[in-house]
Amino acid sequence: MSYQPKSFNKFLATAATATLVAGAVAPAALAAGFTDVAPRYAEAVDFVASKGINGFTETQFGTSENIKRVDAAVMIAKVLELDIEAAPASGFTDVPARAVKYINAIKAAGITNGKTATSFDANSQITRGELAIWIQKGFELKGEGELTFTDVNDRYAEAVKALVSNEITNGTSATQFGVSQPAKRGDYAIFLYRAANVEAAPEVVEISSVNPVNAKTITVQFSQALDAKAFSQSAVSLVAGTGALNPGSVAQELSADGKTLTLKAADFFKGEYTLRVPFEGLKTVSGKYIKPVNQKFTVNDTAAPVVLSADTTVKAATEKITSLTLTFDEEVSAIENVKIDGNNHTAVHSGNTATISNLDLDASKSYEVTVINAKDAAGNVKEVQSAPVTVSVDNEAPSITKVEAAGENTVKVTVDEELASELAISGKIGTFTANVVSDVEVNPENSKEYIVTLNSAYLFKNGSSDTVTFTVAKDALADAIGNTNAAEITKTVRVSKDAEAPAVEKVETIATAGKVTGFTVTYNEEVASLQTSKIAVVSSKGEILPFASIATAEVSGNQVVFKLIPGVTADQYGFDFAEGFVTDKALTPNKAAANAFTVDVTDAEAPVETAFTITGATAENNVITVDFGAKVKATGTGSALKASAYQVNGATLPADTEIAFVKDENGNTVQSQVSIKLPAGFIKATDEKAVFRVSGVQTLDHKENNSFIEAVEVTDNTAPEAEAFVATELNELTVTYSEALAALGQTADVKDEVKLYDSKNAAVAIKSAKVENSKLVLTLEENAAAAVSTLTTAAATAELADLKDAAGNAQKAAVTVAK
Repeated sequence: MSYQPKSFNKFLATAATATLVAGAVAPAALAAGFTDVAPRYAEAVDFVASKGINGFTETQFGTSENIKRVDAAVMIAKVLELDIEAAPASGFTDVPARAVKYINAIKAAGITNGKTATSFDANSQITRGELAIWIQKGFELKGEGELTFTDVNDRYAEAVKALVSNEITNGTSATQFGVSQPAKRGDYAIFLYRAANVEAAPEVVEISSVNPVNAKTITVQFSQALDAKAFSQSAVSLVAGTGALNPGSVAQELSADGKTLTLKAADFFKGEYTLRVPFEGLKTVSGKYIKPVNQKFTVNDTAAPVVLSADTTVKAATEKITSLTLTFDEEVSAIENVKIDGNNHTAVHSGNTATISNLDLDASKSYEVTVINAKDAAGNVKEVQSAPVTVSVDNEAPSITKVEAAGENTVKVTVDEELASELAISGKIGTFTANVVSDVEVNPENSKEYIVTLNSAYLFKNGSSDTVTFTVAKDALADAIGNTNAAEITKTVRVSKDAEAPAVEKVETIATAGKVTGFTVTYNEEVASLQTSKIAVVSSKGEILPFASIATAEVSGNQVVFKLIPGVTADQYGFDFAEGFVTDKALTPNKAAANAFTVDVTDAEAPVETAFTITGATAENNVITVDFGAKVKATGTGSALKASAYQVNGATLPADTEIAFVKDENGNTVQSQVSIKLPAGFIKATDEKAVFRVSGVQTLDHKENNSFIEAVEVTDNTAPEAEAFVATELNELTVTYSEALAALGQTADVKDEVKLYDSKNAAVAIKSAKVENSKLVLTLEENAAAAVSTLTTAAATAELADLKDAAGNAQKAAVTVAK
């Protein structure tokens, strides 16, 4: 919408807060002073009255009265707190003066366009369907799922779905929303109250997929990046299923972007495993927790390792190849032999690569490597495979591409290729002749980066910054094949003294199993020298409390982690940090500035159960009854009345399957049980132990059913269908059906169920019939069989039909079979 409510977000927050606080205030005897407000309307009427909405009189709200379009417009504009002064003129000519600004505002907000360009139809009664559209647009509600209402057409469907999904209304009956019925003032008040208190749907952060790459490796994809600093390997566990192999220790590695977790087995995976992430186990960079996970997956690696390349690098094409590297598509556990140019060689494997050394090959020639019996961890073997040798010529010496300050006494040096040995580098500052480099370490995550530490004794003697001149001697930079720098390399960088104090970025509570157990204070840099004596704590009543009675604290990187003492009273506590509560890690430590904040220590709700277990299922005469053990949804996502939630022997029930809630002996709906009538033609064969599966059904509090499979008895309900006929004698036709026919009774007469015609559409008489070898054999007049060109089948009830299958299903009628 181009026009927004001026304080809609603020209002929603206030309304939600008011709802929480309301329980502590004694309710008024009469809702907003009105005498005609029944208890079901009381909260809603109080709410709309608080937004400046008047009743019919001082004592009558008019809950049962119909509402005019003009009054409905004023009410929604007031509840949404639309800016009625800034909205442009609507162009409607039939709006009373008292409501002009309000109707200008709802049109500008995109809630309605009136009846025509110039008519709002102000004094007509508004319908429930029209109100649904206004509320859905005004509060920007979303909805999904199927509707059971028969009076909702396309114009109203989106709005009605939104209201039902957000539990604002369930219609006037199970099948009627009442779109064309006049809306009542009391119902409208309820709609507005509930819509205003709809909580924004929380963004679901979850595991996108679990992918077994091979027997050694599993990757887990997340819909949002995980917080690497908060990541704990203990939060992710694998449980081996029955018969699954123990993979040994499993290493975990989080990708740089935080969206992929790679699991590597010390041994290997084979069988079914369950990936588990507990409630509040993993946190994203946005501070949200990953949805709890219990996801099963199966690993069955049957693919042998494949050689992707055979590579080597030389300084010149005239040189000899002394070694080469094989790269496979997965880790290898053994290689029996390697042949190059008719000679046998040993390959030393590591991970998904293998190195062949002690070669003496002409780099100007072409070679092919043949790998014999390459085996992976799961025991899959590729007997023989070949790959051409790719020769790269590298005669470029390694060089330093960047030198940059990483801290006040650390410098990051980047080279353009991996070095064969440590970086040999020296540094000088000003007139000092000493080498100021005290340590050089390669970055464990990037072998082309080195962190150089400077001797702090020589820094900042003449100011707050220094220029460091680095020198690398001739031939000191060497790559793996012996290229070295031909001349001395000199680089300069300026380092500056850290004079900025650490600053608080955020304070977050820690919840364990749904209970607040502590909080973290995060700074913009690593901190040290924690002094708890500089913490003052005050309760909400103003009582000064000793810190030791409330929490403990310890430093972890750039965070101070506070753990509440068990049994701390739920309250809002004020924390005051004096200057120097912590310092940074500068050469001359900078004291953190004083800081104050409050922390709500509450007994948060216990973790929300996300699943439930179905009690059971029974079947009789192709009607399956499912007992969910709890009330389940009738519409929308998770509806128990959706055929797509059920399967029999792997086949999903058709959309038109008859599914309904069970009725008790008094005719009352039992919303915890459904009856499913399997449609005719769905069951092809009788099965005493058909696999019946239920998935995706939700209870009214949004729990989704755990995996449910039950063996049930189903009976063939598919009619046998005539498919072809042939003349097997001069006076005999044999008709083949889609399934075996049952034997005919002694008094059977199929003449009313099967009709024969010649090419001129004249009837051909049937003298007698029998079932032989499960096929129908018809006896005709002498020499009549060859004249038959068409067979048709006619309808008969199962009780009267003679042509049936073993389950008693009468043949399919109205089938025409041509010769």
